[in-house]
Amino acid sequence: MKLTILRLIVGWSLMPAILTTSAAFAQSYTVVDIGALTGGNSIPKKINLSGQSVGHSGKMYGVRTRAFSFSNGKLADLGTLPGGDFSTASDVNTRGAVVGDSNTATNMRAFLWDSSTGMQDLGALPKDTGSRAYGINNSDEVVGYSSGPDGITAFSWRKQSGMNSLGRLPGGDMSQAYDINDGGIIVGAASTRDGERHAVMWKVGGSIQDMGALSGYPLSEARRINNAGDVIGSVSGPGGTRAVFWPSGGAIQSLGTLGADSSTALDFNNRGEIVGSSTGSVGARAFYWTSSAGMIDLNTQISPNDPIVLTTAIGINNVGMILALGAVTIDKGPLEMDDTHHHAGPAHAFILIPRAKT
Repeated sequence: MKLTILRLIVGWSLMPAILTTSAAFAQSYTVVDIGALTGGNSIPKKINLSGQSVGHSGKMYGVRTRAFSFSNGKLADLGTLPGGDFSTASDVNTRGAVVGDSNTATNMRAFLWDSSTGMQDLGALPKDTGSRAYGINNSDEVVGYSSGPDGITAFSWRKQSGMNSLGRLPGGDMSQAYDINDGGIIVGAASTRDGERHAVMWKVGGSIQDMGALSGYPLSEARRINNAGDVIGSVSGPGGTRAVFWPSGGAIQSLGTLGADSSTALDFNNRGEIVGSSTGSVGARAFYWTSSAGMIDLNTQISPNDPIVLTTAIGINNVGMILALGAVTIDKGPLEMDDTHHHAGPAHAFILIPRAKT
């Protein structure tokens, strides 16, 4: 399915300054529904520079769910580890190497997949039995977490050295690594001595660092880091959840919401374009954010006649292609969809491809 989206930034604010910014930001897209494996639901996770996209697809309630890779107009089933019946892909690098996790006959394990070697079990830390992989850089360095009797601990994995523990915050009992940039800097989340969840960073050769949070929002997590060292994620507190941006060398800042209850930043690129989701009375809506344009509801850029609602913008690459979750529907009201639990479908994965301005 292909649809054309005209990015006319109107209607979301009456402020003249913002309307001026919107007019300058007009952009059109071709939207591609990437389809699904058996079952009809697709949950996207990441898009690389060439537009190769990964995630998982299958029936509702996780039945027959498999990691997929979409490229050159084709959706490929990446399979599972031996003995498994479930897999999901979380990230893909420039050369097309994919990471994620799959169950086996006994536990869940992190994997690395590429077209020449297939799916490789990355193992677990000593004494642990399970693992999950969330991020990979262009040197095939992988990050995620390993789990066992002593809890959950972030790891990094390299072909030469295998899996290594990244440790935890002093007094904490959990850490998870979500992303790694090409310089080897890793971000994620970890528990503090007081049991709070905080965004953390591991610099090359250094120990874990607490990145803190915003005043009034004591909980935080860091989801992605770009090659400039900028970081995105979210903070939570009594006032809800807010998407946030940590510029390299600067202070954390809130990205706000779409006039809604909460927002979460999920991905960004080396140009500083951020995407995510904001949730309010009409449910979740996908957003795009830049420092000049602010936060924009991607659905305000779609013709009212287009039978699609974008609930979450999950990925964006360095040429501005956006990977989004949504539904094909004529009902623009709240949707019974949940891209975390994957069982409220029908879920569709879309790629928004920028068209040349005329």
